[in-house]
Amino acid sequence: MIRGALALVAAVAIAIAIGGPERPGPRAPSANPLLVRLQVGENLAGLTAGSGDVWVNDFGREQLLRLSGRSGRVVARFPLGRRIALAVDGSSVWALRWGGRFFRTPNGPLYRIDPATNRITMHIQLDREQVYFGVLSGNGGTWVWGPRHVARIEPVAGFVLQAFRVGDETGELTGAVLYGDGLLATTADGHLLRVGSGVRLGPRVPALERAELLAVDRGIALAAVAGGLVAVDARTGRVRWRRRLGFRISTMLRGDGILLVHGAAFHDPGDRLWALDAATGRVLASAVIPSFGTTSMATNGRSLWFATAAGEVIVVPRIVTRRFLARARSAYGTGPGPTR
Repeated sequence: MIRGALALVAAVAIAIAIGGPERPGPRAPSANPLLVRLQVGENLAGLTAGSGDVWVNDFGREQLLRLSGRSGRVVARFPLGRRIALAVDGSSVWALRWGGRFFRTPNGPLYRIDPATNRITMHIQLDREQVYFGVLSGNGGTWVWGPRHVARIEPVAGFVLQAFRVGDETGELTGAVLYGDGLLATTADGHLLRVGSGVRLGPRVPALERAELLAVDRGIALAAVAGGLVAVDARTGRVRWRRRLGFRISTMLRGDGILLVHGAAFHDPGDRLWALDAATGRVLASAVIPSFGTTSMATNGRSLWFATAAGEVIVVPRIVTRRFLARARSAYGTGPGPTR
C-alpha cells in the first residue's frame, strides 16, 4: 500500500518513496528506492533475524510471528504469550515468555522452534521462583538471565546445566550479552559481571550505573544509559568514550568498527538511526526513521528492518542501507556491513 513519500536519510539526502506489496498501486520513480511498510500485527517488539526470515513478538495479539525475509508477509504464527524475548542460533529459534521489567510475571517457559518445520520442538520449564528478562544462544550454549538469576541450558536435550545466583550487593542485572564462553552483564550499581563456570564480579564503573549492556565489540563493552552510550574496557572497566544521542536507545548492531544504533531524539520528525565509530563514539552519519514508536531493529539480507509499537514493519532496502553506510564509511574507512 503506497503511503506517500518521506525522507529516510536526511544526513545523506536520499528521498525515498514509502510503499509495500499489500495492494497494487502507482510505482515510485526508479530513482527512488522503495521503503516497504507492512501492517503485520497489533504491537510489535523483539525483532530478530534467523534462517533467512525475520521473527518478531506481536505482544498485542500474544503471538510470535515469522515474517518472510523476501516479502515481509507473515508465514507462521505461534501463540506463545504476550511478551517474548528472542534468540537465534545456527539451528534453532529460542522464545522466552517473560513478564516485563516491571510486572515480572509470568517467567517462562522457554521454547525451542525448528525453523525448518515451524514446529515447537522443546518446551522447557524454568524455575518458578526466579524472574527472567532475556535469552541468549551461541557458542554451544543457551542462557536465560534475569535480575538475580542466570541459567545455562544444554541446547540439544534442554536440561539446565548450571544455575547462578547474583548477590544482593551489586544491584540487579540490567543487561547481558554473550562474551567468550559465557556472559558479560551490567548491574544496577555499575559493576561488570562475568558468568561462566561461576559468577565473577568485575570492576565498578560509575558511568555504568543503571546502564543496559547492549554489545561487546573488540573487547569494548557498549551500554545504553539515559539516551546515550558509554563504552568501557570489558576487562578493566576503564571508560573509553561517552556519547549523548537522544532520550532513548533501543538496539545496536555492530560490525567492523561501525555501530548502527537505533533510538529517538527530541525534536525529530521520527525516530532515528545513528552510525558511530566504535573506537571513539564519533557520529559518522544519522538518519530519521519515518515513524514514531519503533521498538527494535535487525538486519536481514543486508536490509534494515524496524518493528513499531503500532504493529508495522518498516523495511529499508539494501540500496538505501548501502548508501547510508557509504556515508558512514567515508568518514571512518571501509569494511563490510553490520552484523548482529
